[in-house]
Amino acid sequence: MFAEFKKLPLTISLFGLLVLTMFVPVIYGFLSGEIYQGRTFLYAVLLGFFILTFVWLASRNNNKQFHRHANIWAMISFFTVFPLILSIPLNEILVDGEIIDTYLDMVSVFTTTGLKVFPNNYFTDTLLVWRVFLGWTCGFLMWVFAWSIFFPMKLGGFELLDKNKNKFSVDNNVFFSPTRLPSERFWNELIRLAPIYFFITLACALGLLLVTRDPFFSILRAMATIATFGIQIPGKNPTGISGEFILLLIMVFAFSRTTALGPFSKTQFLRIFQDPEVRLGFIIVIVAAILIFFFLFDTAGGIHQVLMLSWATLYTCVSFLTTTGLVSEFLAPEARSVIEVNLIFLALAIFGGGVATTAGGIKLLRIYILASHCRSEVNHLLSPAQVINSQKDSLARNNQKAVLACIFFMVFILIFALIIFCLTLTGSSVQDAGILTLATMTNTGPVAEQITFNSSLSVELKPEAKTLLAISMVLGRLEVLAVMALFNPDIYN
Repeated sequence: MFAEFKKLPLTISLFGLLVLTMFVPVIYGFLSGEIYQGRTFLYAVLLGFFILTFVWLASRNNNKQFHRHANIWAMISFFTVFPLILSIPLNEILVDGEIIDTYLDMVSVFTTTGLKVFPNNYFTDTLLVWRVFLGWTCGFLMWVFAWSIFFPMKLGGFELLDKNKNKFSVDNNVFFSPTRLPSERFWNELIRLAPIYFFITLACALGLLLVTRDPFFSILRAMATIATFGIQIPGKNPTGISGEFILLLIMVFAFSRTTALGPFSKTQFLRIFQDPEVRLGFIIVIVAAILIFFFLFDTAGGIHQVLMLSWATLYTCVSFLTTTGLVSEFLAPEARSVIEVNLIFLALAIFGGGVATTAGGIKLLRIYILASHCRSEVNHLLSPAQVINSQKDSLARNNQKAVLACIFFMVFILIFALIIFCLTLTGSSVQDAGILTLATMTNTGPVAEQITFNSSLSVELKPEAKTLLAISMVLGRLEVLAVMALFNPDIYN
């Protein structure tokens, strides 16, 4: 049965997984006494399995070869069509909500953006559990998409890796065996990555449970953090320094793809700190934290407040660099009114995390390649006759990879400016349009509330503007060049 299910088109398989996720609000709703919510999702599950069964029967004898980009089309359907389907039961429960609002909220969950569409107290515990679990599942699927779709096609940042020259890349034959259907590769990667993702989440939840003594908060916060899903969990206990330290350790996993390369070991642990993405991420965090510390130093009175400010800036910088968007509870409220601090947070969100992680943004690997290439070119200008070890300088001198990174920067900026322009045409101010575009394209939704002080900014927009924000989140998660590859298959040849 499972062998036949693995051979189904990826779109059908993903739809089946999403139907299974709705069992969580069904069970929780009935157990917690929220019968109406549980019954609504139960009807959605039954209807979903009814549709899935007929689609499976219609396609089980289909022996046609799938298109080389069928999986990318499946990903686009996953982030655009499936949120519309799952917004129907959500809209049924939220009687006074509009379908465009629930759709925008679902896209925010699917892309793990965490853009606030509804107030914190708008959702019941059943809906909160379902949204966090769905975001956690989608974060895991981003791992699977990266290794099963982007990596074989050299997209999503993998085009910058050279297996013959970069020791932090992997060979195509390490995890993948030749299969007739691309969907089988997806399921092989899902089975391989599931234990890693689950045990990281479990370790984070247990650590938070020891600190907060609140199982509900600990599980939900751990699931949201590993997915870099900066959703707020209202009415729960604060985490304190111990809890924030645990969350910081989990967010560091979004610095690099090294976690998913193999089993945990001492060698694997030491290898993480040799990864250029991790080293660059630490440098960016330290520099940003020092700058913010000096901008906010006047707000610290004594030594204790200075230490708290140091920790708050470090934690918040890691959070924004991994596009999680959580703000330390020890960060002074006055920090939100300092323009320089807000600009640093925006820059961190634009930088983003590592390739093949749940983080969004431009990616640290592209920044590292461009920085290394610029350094190499400056050295050549200063010392044109110097002898360079090509083995050590191969990545920096690879013009093709630098050009690819530069192309991504230019396309990212052009799409960014285009979305801002379209939002202003719908009536938004340039400032609000810029912040919302940055929050959605980098998949760092909480940055909009952090900068604007307006928790209902996205709700006040027109339906056309909300549609643009949904498109922006999907482009930020899929990356623009992956979408362009559909129209130009030889874009990286």
